[in-house]
Order: sequence, then C-alpha cells, then structure tokens
Amino acid sequence: MDFYSFVEGPLLWIAFLVFIIGSLLRAALFFHVSRKMDKIIYQHFSWKYVLSTIWRWLLPLNKDVAKNPVFTISGYLFHICLIIVPIWYSGHITLWEESSLEWSWTPIPDSLADWMTLLLIAIAIFFLLRRIFSADIRLLSTFSDYFILVVTALPFLTGYFLTHGTLDSVGFLGDNMAVIHMLSGELMLILIPFTKLSHFILFFFSRASTAVEFGRRGYSV
Repeated sequence: MDFYSFVEGPLLWIAFLVFIIGSLLRAALFFHVSRKMDKIIYQHFSWKYVLSTIWRWLLPLNKDVAKNPVFTISGYLFHICLIIVPIWYSGHITLWEESSLEWSWTPIPDSLADWMTLLLIAIAIFFLLRRIFSADIRLLSTFSDYFILVVTALPFLTGYFLTHGTLDSVGFLGDNMAVIHMLSGELMLILIPFTKLSHFILFFFSRASTAVEFGRRGYSV
C-alpha cells in the first residue's frame, strides 16, 4: 500500500473513528462532571429553557448580534460554510458513493461550494487579523487559538486549490495537493475532540446548562 492509498483509506477511517468516539467521550465526560458539580441544574431542568436558548443561539436572534453585528454574523456564516461544504460538496458525495457504504445524497451546486469556500477563507483571515491587531483579543489569545483557526481553514484552502488546479505548476504542492487536502481534513477531524473545536457538540450542553440556571432565576438567555 502506497502513502496515497493509506491516507485515502485507513488513515481516513482512523480520523473518523477518533472524531466520533472522542466527541462522544467528551460529551459523556461533560455530562458526568455536570451531574456531580451542578446538581441544581438537573433538579430544575426544563426543555422550555433549553430549546428556547438553543434556538436563539443557532439563529441570529440573541443579544450578541446587536452588540457586535459584524463579528457575530461572520461567525454564523463561517459555521454554515464549515458544515455545508464538506457534507454537500459533490466530490465528497462521490467518494461516499464509491465507498463500501455506498451512501449518496443530493449535493449543492459546485459554484455555490466554491463561493462558500472562498467566504469561509475570507472570514478566517478576518478572524486571524482580528486576533493579531485587536489588543484586547490578542491578550486573551493563545497559540492554540491561532493554530485551530489555521487547521480549520486549511482543508478549504487546499480543497479549492485542488479542484481548480491553482498550484498544479508548483512542483511538490501541485503533485501532492490531493494528499495535502486529505491530510488537512483528517488532522481537523482528529483534533476536534481534544481542542476547542469540540464546541460543535459541547455548545449544546453548555447552553442547556446556562439556560436552566438563568431560566430558574427568571432571566432569558
């Protein structure tokens, strides 16, 4: 088995397993710790509080939009592109169709995937510059914050280069862009359970906890 086959096959499945099992373990650990440390939340648990706050935060219906509209709306667009492009891009769906699972679903137009990819990259650059040049945010930022931002944007950047042949004439990069793209995506999957990227699932638990705590006090979140 050559390196390309390893990256395309076994390493991809390893990345998916680490992502799925690690994410489930992070969620289980959060639930276990909260059961011990925040018992009052479970005593006053209410789906009304939980669903209300998650709905407002999944859609731009919360107070942060009015306080910081540019950053907040950029964040929403970033996450929408982050979810939709990898799952509904036609090239990725074709790979699932050709796999042993033979899964298939309707893709988004390739032109839309291109524009969403470019939008995500532009927003990632905006977030990076914001961390670098905003004194308050730079003070709170760690190496991990910069690293995670780069790791998140890299699969989209390399994917765009791959599908458009942007760097085909650049020696090593042109010859190996497919491998680089797969490795960048697999790296992101593997890192999700162990970094702040795990907020994709822990968000729902943390918002639910906050909603119950504030809800029982008579405040909306």
